Amino acid sequence: MNSSKTRGSSHSSLETVFNIVLLGKAGTGKSASANTILAAENTHRSILPTLITGNSHQDSNTQFKSYPSSTPVTTMCEVKMMKVGAQFAVVDTPDFFYEEDCVQEGQLEQCKKYCQPGQCVVLLVIQLGRFTDGERGILENLEKLLGWKIRDSTIVLFTHGEDLHCDVEEFIGERSHLKHIVEACGNRYHVFKNTSKDSNQAMALIKKFPNFFPKFTSKHSSSQCCLS
Repeated sequence: MNSSKTRGSSHSSLETVFNIVLLGKAGTGKSASANTILAAENTHRSILPTLITGNSHQDSNTQFKSYPSSTPVTTMCEVKMMKVGAQFAVVDTPDFFYEEDCVQEGQLEQCKKYCQPGQCVVLLVIQLGRFTDGERGILENLEKLLGWKIRDSTIVLFTHGEDLHCDVEEFIGERSHLKHIVEACGNRYHVFKNTSKDSNQAMALIKKFPNFFPKFTSKHSSSQCCLS
């Protein structure tokens, strides 16, 4: 992916950084899912300092802001570093299609810095049982905004898996709109139970990366063993 020196940290040497970029509509659980991913480091310990770049937000907190709200909580790109064998930049993004408050063009440009072909894994976050009209065509619309075929690097991340009362494959198969998105992304998907504090579900996601993107991870063989 990309090499980055984390400012303000004790890691002075350049390390391979795997970018995990979460995209999707407001209210789907992007920030909560990002926090679930960060929690995977708990067993390996030590969150690295938040990455400081351009106008992206950084602070000393180890989690992204996430709470119920009638308006988007995340209004700018936020990046936090973690290390689970390999080093990861977890990127939380605003809803680029929120109609009542146009997202600044600068935020889209910040997102593009992390979301580049061959440099990231994209998590398209969709809440199970809450697919809205605004999410129809979301994959194609995001590709237009970002300027490349993100589906080739995307895993569909379904949230609120605790609300699912049937097999996830059955659930997807019975809903053509979800089936279209999953198939467009090479049938790559994962389910998070957002009320669960079990970080193993995040580790299970991370361990899928080499299988889902073998060419991608083979470029970074030194870190691949940490993901398998």
